Amino acid sequence: MGIITAGKYEGQHPLHPKARQILLDAFDQGWADPTQISSQGRQAQALLLQARESIAKSLNLQVSEIELWGEPELISPIAIWGAPSFGTAPFIYGATERSEIIGMRAKSKQSFEISVGLDGAIDLELLTQTLQPNSIAAIQSANIETGVTQDLKAVAKAVVAQNAHLHIDATASGARFVKPPYWSTLHFDARSWNGPSGVGVFALKNGARWSNPLPHTRPTRAPNSFSIPLALAAASALEHWIADEAANSTRLKSLIERVRNHVKQTIPDVDIAGNAESTLPNIISLSFLNISSEQLVAALEIEGFSVASGSACVASALEPSHVLKAMGLLTHGNMRINLNHDVQDGEITKLLALLPGIISKLREA
Repeated sequence: MGIITAGKYEGQHPLHPKARQILLDAFDQGWADPTQISSQGRQAQALLLQARESIAKSLNLQVSEIELWGEPELISPIAIWGAPSFGTAPFIYGATERSEIIGMRAKSKQSFEISVGLDGAIDLELLTQTLQPNSIAAIQSANIETGVTQDLKAVAKAVVAQNAHLHIDATASGARFVKPPYWSTLHFDARSWNGPSGVGVFALKNGARWSNPLPHTRPTRAPNSFSIPLALAAASALEHWIADEAANSTRLKSLIERVRNHVKQTIPDVDIAGNAESTLPNIISLSFLNISSEQLVAALEIEGFSVASGSACVASALEPSHVLKAMGLLTHGNMRINLNHDVQDGEITKLLALLPGIISKLREA
């Protein structure tokens, strides 16, 4: 099934098949401590350097700018916490950010939430008015639940004017991320490109100020607790994902637009998050009035479709979404479709043929 969106990490897909064999081989070759001078250690160090170079090139970054992390969900909080003046200068974040980013307001002396419109775009005028010299701004490149993308060029222009720190959460866009003219820190998760869980990328722009807030006895920007075999698999998955994206991006966008148009035409009382011009090409979020999210997910599961619902960043997958609430959209009756590269057009045809009847039946129940 190409439509796979279940799992705590919204949009999580199976490990890329080309990376699977790399992972198995890496457990044999890359198990040693790369800091040791043994032959196995030198081999592990060489493999790790190769993986870092590959990941940096694929993400259009310098090798010196990236660090691999074994705790991806901690990257954004640590990136924000280590920013200059965090705790004294204002912390500014978008209303649709992931919960661990919003949670950093508890550690800030002063924080401001920037609202979003019905289309999910942050209020750039409010952001500009709120920014102060040395502020810390955390803005996502795209939302993991809705696929809504932000105008990072405009955001960067506002942030750099105040000499502020700009942290960008790129966990949803992954390799689709395009760097704006100005940024300070970035956060990627290997799962966004069909890589393994347990590998994330923290990027610190060359020349940007940042200090590691974690206890440490020597200069370091990361705990270095990641698995080398997983890092090698992440690099391989990224290379192959980019090739797959080049071959399938237009098709995925067309399929999502097909879903958008069909639902608009055949099902009344539905909220569709974002618009075709400012969303990722593979994600769509639909919320149906007078429908139970749990029943909708179960009904689709019976038909062979795995979809997600509710908040993508809480323990309960069916908890109402703060993202949809911030956008002013229905928070019940929600389903999210996140297409993998191997989705077949026929699967979408089947889904669209079944969906109106399923919605009608659930509303009558």
